[in-house]
Amino acid sequence: MLLKLGQTLLCGFLCAMIMQVGCSAKKPIVSLSAPFRLESLNHDSVLLTPAIPEGHASGAAVQVMFNSGTPGPSVRTNCSAERGPFRLEQGKNDAGSVQITLPAPERWLRDLEGQAEVTGGDDFESLDAILADVDRLQQEGCFGEKNASIREFILQSLPIRPNVNSLNTHGYRAGRSGVDLKPGMRLKIERAYFRPAQAGEEGHEAKNFLGVSTVYFDLELASENETRFRQVGDIRYSPASLAQNVQETSGYPSFSGIPQELSYRLLFYSYLVPKEHTLSAAIIGARNPSQLDELDKDLRAQSEEGCKNAAAARAAACFEFDGFVALSTLINVELNGKPKFVEWGTKIKDVLPKNSLKSLRIQRQFMNSYSELNFDPGDSNVLSLALVNGDRLTWSKKVSVPR
Repeated sequence: MLLKLGQTLLCGFLCAMIMQVGCSAKKPIVSLSAPFRLESLNHDSVLLTPAIPEGHASGAAVQVMFNSGTPGPSVRTNCSAERGPFRLEQGKNDAGSVQITLPAPERWLRDLEGQAEVTGGDDFESLDAILADVDRLQQEGCFGEKNASIREFILQSLPIRPNVNSLNTHGYRAGRSGVDLKPGMRLKIERAYFRPAQAGEEGHEAKNFLGVSTVYFDLELASENETRFRQVGDIRYSPASLAQNVQETSGYPSFSGIPQELSYRLLFYSYLVPKEHTLSAAIIGARNPSQLDELDKDLRAQSEEGCKNAAAARAAACFEFDGFVALSTLINVELNGKPKFVEWGTKIKDVLPKNSLKSLRIQRQFMNSYSELNFDPGDSNVLSLALVNGDRLTWSKKVSVPR
């Protein structure tokens, strides 16, 4: 039973969610024409984002405009890129604006469901390529402000199934080994302890289980839009007597050795490293998301070697966790005005009291502002909607907030 619990720590906590709570002085200006909407598409439920106009044909490509809020170059001929169904180019009437073309909702949702062969291409690869193009073009002086969140805007604009919001919010999807980390997220680290195995015993047997320790770290916005880790409280041991029997020499870092970076990612080695290896997870950091994408790709190709050498080759930072350790992230939501941390993957049905669906109101962040999330109160599909960091839920106060 204890061993099963330990295994659950490694498997059940491989989830994460993020929100960017700090904003630069100049906020990106986004042209929106609609709130979030939960609608039916091909007899299934889909969450449409504010970037997709109401009444937009599901088979038509989506065209949106992003404005960085600062002037772009007056004369440039190469501020454009096209990858599969994705395209971006400098606005014709405003050098600081970007005209973006996204795939038709039907096409993109087929890709999410593993049906890319229907469209004759891999739109996920196209998405990765266009995001790398965004970083490159911004570094070359296109589209005005270098830190304008064009990448975030593209990701947050894509339609998604209600039970999986991870791609829009932090880039995670099936087949990948990590999730992006940003200010406002809380990192939870758990380590299981075992007595040394005797001759003829397998490691981590239930009879040798000693207990678990837990510690939390908040990701905070530092200067120059960089991110830092801050430990929240002391390490907690269960049972409490465990603290007298163990010494923390690894697994619970102070993060003082990790430089403050603009972009971080949590990697789950359980998807990459063979069972006989002791590495369980790693945190990598870099100056831009494209560096993380490239390092992520390197590690998937060389999974047994760990990330330190690969990170150094990419001028990135790396901190690895070894042993029986589980990392997970918590998201911060508001339930009837009360802040609460919940595990990533938590759905509305997990926090909403019974008989309160008809009075439910949902607000969700899109870029730097909140939008309403419209749904049919009689449609129970909304209960399967996965919460994201910063969501605000309100309902009739006659029903108490779940503890």
